[in-house]
This record gives sequence, C-alpha cells and structure tokens, in this order.
Amino acid sequence: MTDQITAQVPPLATFLRPVLPPAALHGLPGEVAVAMAEATGADPAAVLMSFLALAGNAAGAQPHAWFGGAQHPSRLFVVLVGDAATGRKGTAFGAVERLFTEADPDWAESRILYGLQSAEAMIDRVADGRATGDSRLMVVETEFGRLIETMARTGTLSAQLRNAWDGRVLQRIRISGTQQASHAHVSLLAMITPEELLRHHRRLAQAGGLESRILYAYTAPAAEVSPFAGEAGKAGHLAGRVREVLEASRDAVMAQTDPISRHLFMIRGIQPDVALPVAAEVADGWRVLVKDRLPRPGQGLAALHARAESQVIRLASAYAVADVAPRITAEHVEAGLAAWSYCARSAEVVFSVPVGALPPDADPRHAARIVRRLHERWPDWVSRDEIGSDVLHGNVSAAAIGAVLKDLAGRGLVEHRLVPTEGRPREEYRLGPPQLPLFP
Repeated sequence: MTDQITAQVPPLATFLRPVLPPAALHGLPGEVAVAMAEATGADPAAVLMSFLALAGNAAGAQPHAWFGGAQHPSRLFVVLVGDAATGRKGTAFGAVERLFTEADPDWAESRILYGLQSAEAMIDRVADGRATGDSRLMVVETEFGRLIETMARTGTLSAQLRNAWDGRVLQRIRISGTQQASHAHVSLLAMITPEELLRHHRRLAQAGGLESRILYAYTAPAAEVSPFAGEAGKAGHLAGRVREVLEASRDAVMAQTDPISRHLFMIRGIQPDVALPVAAEVADGWRVLVKDRLPRPGQGLAALHARAESQVIRLASAYAVADVAPRITAEHVEAGLAAWSYCARSAEVVFSVPVGALPPDADPRHAARIVRRLHERWPDWVSRDEIGSDVLHGNVSAAAIGAVLKDLAGRGLVEHRLVPTEGRPREEYRLGPPQLPLFP
C-alpha cells in the first residue's frame, strides 16, 4: 500500500516549480507553449522559452528595440534546468525545433549549431565575407555543463559569448589575419540538471558577467502522455503561423530599408538599421510597468538580476515580433515581464533550495535534507521534532532549524500548521501543493 501511495507522489521538481504567470502565455508563443505541452507532456514554460529563443534568432537582429542607449533585438540566452529523467527539456526543444524545421527549413538546416566547441568555431559561422551572408546562429547545447567546462579552460569563449549577447564585434586572430563578425546575431539554448548547474556554478560565476545574461527556466513534467501520441495536426497549423511571422518580420525590415542598404543586405549580409518602435505608453510608463514591479533578488542572487530590464525589453521584442506588431506595446512588455519573472524565480529555486545562497543563518544543506524528507512523506505532515531528531540527527540547533523552515515557508515551498495536543501545540510541516505547469 505504501508503494502505491509513493508511486503517486509527483516528482519533487513539480513542487519546486515556480508559477508561470498567465501573461507569459500571450499570443503565438503562448499558443505554442500550451499546445506542445499538451501533445508531448513537456513543461509549457520550457516550450515557451525554447520558442522565444528560436523565434528571436530566426527573425534576425532586425528589427531591434533601443533601450539604455543600446540595441536590443530578441536575442536570448536560455538555459532549461530540469531533472534528467523527468524534466523533458529535450522534449520541449524537440517540439519547437520541428515547428521551425517546417516553417523555415533553410534556417533550421544551416543556422542551428548543435554543441559549441570553441569561440573560433562560433565566429567562423557568422564571420564577415561568408558566402551565405547570414549572421544568425542558434547555438543548442544539450550538455551545458560541458560548455561551462570549456569556458573554464579557455577564457576566450566566455568573453566572446558575452560580446555576442551584447551585439559587439566578434574577433579571432589567425596567422593569415584577423577574422571578425561585425553583425553576429548569436542566440543560445542550453540544457542542464539542477545538480550539474550547482556543481558548475562557481565556474560560471567567474565567467565575467555571463550569468547575468542567461535566462534560467526551471522545468517539470506537465503530464503523462501516451508514447504513441503525435503532434502532427497541431504542429502543422502552428508551423504555418510561425512561417507567416518570420516572413512578415523580414518583409517589414525590407520595407523600411533604402535600396542601397537592401542591396548590401542581400549581397553581403550587412544588416540594415531598422528599429522596432516602443509605444509612448511604454516609454512614458516604464518605471510603473516594469522597474517598480521587478522581483527583488534573493540573498546572494543579485548578479542574476543585473540585466533584468534589458532582458524584459528583449522578451517584449520577441512577443511583438510574434504578434507581427508595428511597435512594442504595454501588452508585450507585460508578457516579457511575466516570462522574465518566471526565469528569476527559477533561479531562486535552483540556487536557493538544494545548496544555493540562503541567508547566513539558514544552512542550505539542512534545507536540502528537509525538502527531500517532506517530499518522501507527502502529502503527510512531518513534525518539527522529527525534522530535528531524524532528518538532522539532533546535530542542529533549534534556532538554525527555525531559520531554514522560516525561509522555506516564506518562499511558499512548505506549509506550516499547529496541531493541538494536551500540552504544547505540535508544529508540523509539509511541501506546498505541487505547481501545475498547465493553466486553464
């Protein structure tokens, strides 16, 4: 009987998963996220972020939004973080990849790079003077830990990835001369487990600011689906929508480009300078719309929030492109803020729950043991006495245990109740309700 109950307990990732704000499911990205999640059982947040990353690259560096004195196209660095067995990170990406393979086969065949070996390999694919004249490159790394190790061995790769996100010129020195990419549009979609990310985080944090350019998306299984279930019907319809979006985006850029710039773009791949306007309601109300509503970073996680506003405008650009909109509106900004907020909370989960940065008096190792025990016993409650004596073996002070439980409860990860007894009420805890990835 116990085995049957245990088998029905949702994976731990489902309890820890942040809530995806409904505003993030705006427009075509939201339709793709829900439809592909239902068809494949992947987390809709993972599908959503995969779609935004691929769409932003396929649409190109133009048009872009001007923000903070810099150009911000919908160029994203996304890392899907989920368990190896149940996270379905590859399932989410595979569903989106099939859409783009049908919608834009040329881009899918020639502009996706599976696995990045070096900065030189990246620059070579987008260098000036190449016959294709195409500066787009979608890097897909299914083993993000391997990429972090490569960056640790060679300092040039992390620096060039930072430059790529920023839109700077990429350069490599060769015997025959300097090779450069003046208009590179490089996006990243990577996958890793929480344990691997935590193990490699120190190296990533030393990559000179790269981590602040990354959007982490925590993924959990959406639902069990038949292994024989297909997605052909939905994929065909959505692929047609994606094709229309990409064609409309390119037509809009060409329509705003003078004949000489158009010729240089078609022949030599030199990107025209076409801005995606920001609606007055966005420009005038940015503080109220975004800045005052940004989630505050947790203890020790400020670096992950350093480029929050830039990330929001890039995400808003992606939603605007998917809407075939002539400008970025408050609705696109709302969607971008919702998607970024989910990624911010994902980082909180990954780096704070198992072994990340909790307040100094809340030991993350103790939090990890408590969360695991509560998951094992869910939906039953676990007493404070059992946590102290059995889980932590009586080696932790009452104050330290209280600090951990208070932090977990404050972030909504555990529930707390007092049970009347003949003497002092008994304190009990259990994991909060599992977060359902799909929404009505």
